[in-house]
Amino acid sequence: MKHFNYEFLVTAEQKLIMPSWYHYNNDQFLNLCPKLEKLKVLVLQYSDIDNSCLKTIGTWCKNLRVLNVHDCNRLTDTGIEWLVLEPNDLCKTLQELMVICPAVTKRGIKMALQNCPALQIVENEHTFDVLVEEAQSAAQAQPHKFTSFAHLYIRPAGVYTSGQLGSVVRYCPSLVDIYIEIKTGLTDTDLFCLTSLKNLHTLKFIRHQSGSNRKEITFDKGLAPVLKVIGNSLKVLYLVYFEFIDIWTVVKFCPNLMSLTFDNHCQSLSALSENEIIQLRHEKGRGYFQDLKILGGGFNLSNDILFGLLSCPLVENIYISHCDALTDDLLREVVANGFLKNLQIVCLESCHSLTKQGLDALVMNDNLLKQIRFLFCEKVTKNNVHDWHEIAKNKNWELFIDFKNFGIANITLDA
Repeated sequence: MKHFNYEFLVTAEQKLIMPSWYHYNNDQFLNLCPKLEKLKVLVLQYSDIDNSCLKTIGTWCKNLRVLNVHDCNRLTDTGIEWLVLEPNDLCKTLQELMVICPAVTKRGIKMALQNCPALQIVENEHTFDVLVEEAQSAAQAQPHKFTSFAHLYIRPAGVYTSGQLGSVVRYCPSLVDIYIEIKTGLTDTDLFCLTSLKNLHTLKFIRHQSGSNRKEITFDKGLAPVLKVIGNSLKVLYLVYFEFIDIWTVVKFCPNLMSLTFDNHCQSLSALSENEIIQLRHEKGRGYFQDLKILGGGFNLSNDILFGLLSCPLVENIYISHCDALTDDLLREVVANGFLKNLQIVCLESCHSLTKQGLDALVMNDNLLKQIRFLFCEKVTKNNVHDWHEIAKNKNWELFIDFKNFGIANITLDA
């Protein structure tokens, strides 16, 4: 491995992903880098590179757009300083910096943000806090200064302070993807600033790892007013933070979704009137989202709503949990009407109304199914799983089946 020629790993798109067994050698890397001036993407994740490596990258990789050094535990703020503070072309071209490393602090992230104006993504736990400081400084000294940020994981070190989210959104008007980690201090009022992001594609709400009572923000008073304004641009909506959401509000305001994930449906939270919901049911018929490919949910769904979600013509990946509405009859009807033909991945958890009779319609149908997982579905048996596996083998289908249930050893079968 010592004399391996890493230059041959560079793709036609000028992308280099170092293998996991790569052992950093400074002299070897110095010899390699002059040959990488045209490199656009460099991935060194999990490697044992040190600060000197970033200095070399800053010197030679003049066209680099993406640098991934996640989990490189020898890197410190000094490495970031050497990467961006020396006058170099990389500072003008670097757009994405993935640098979740234990010894890289706010100081390092601040240097990167201040010296690389083309940055659109910086993945680090301190990014939001640094952006808050930068936004506040810009508001005072340069009120018309903005960043190029397109992707942001909002995760403050402490509690939220009122207005922080708004100041960052104003400072980053080009945001396309937002992941918000919900913590104490964030309010429904804070969310309304998101309505200024007319090109937002991804909006995800994530519970903080320390736990949350799901009461910091609400669906009806916080999120629904935002969806009414910018829902049309959204492609990905991840709402598992909210204990309850209203499907009809999402159907009405977010017609172009490609991915929707939620926990529970509750129509009393709807931003629509009863007449509007009735009209929406009539207009939409079957297949609520024409572009939806990923669906996750299940709790408290009525038969007609579940049918409408499963009837989305392009759906490929489904996760349904604790859903009594998912019955043999409903699944057979969905398949009989020509839906689920693009389905590739299915995960069913605690869906106790389903039996082999209904699932046969799905598994035995001519479709693109590649993976199916049954997690604690009471009426699905290990014998059912073995039967489907044998049929898949006999028909040369590439089907992976995973089965888990109480009191039974896990079964994993790959046809």
